[in-house]
Amino acid sequence: MKKFIVLMVFLVAGCATSLTDDIKLALDNYKTVVFNDGIELEESKIIAQKQLIKRNLADIYGLSNPHVDNDVSDLPNHEDYWFIYFEENKPSSIPFIFMVLVDKKKGKIKFADDYNEGNKWILEATLLR
Repeated sequence: MKKFIVLMVFLVAGCATSLTDDIKLALDNYKTVVFNDGIELEESKIIAQKQLIKRNLADIYGLSNPHVDNDVSDLPNHEDYWFIYFEENKPSSIPFIFMVLVDKKKGKIKFADDYNEGNKWILEATLLR
């Protein structure tokens, strides 16, 4: 039993170190984003990573693996935003993602929160404001 506990401590410490490294890398990358020339896709992913960290959810969602949602053509003003999302590390019975809408011109955040893909109306309402 003692060996098991020691092994678990090392495992948890290793995961925490990896997450800490990912957070540090994302925050370092954020310093390289240039906001006054428009936001490219890779910059929008970095901005989204910072939002995930800011919301203290980096341990729940895959910080180092941002995705782009291209299935947004039915949403109003969709062409003005990057739709970046992060999947849960351990999917639950009701799957959520962390969705971030990044303005393509200035890099401002229009929406950043847990989001269930079945509730697209939330994004529609956000984009109509």
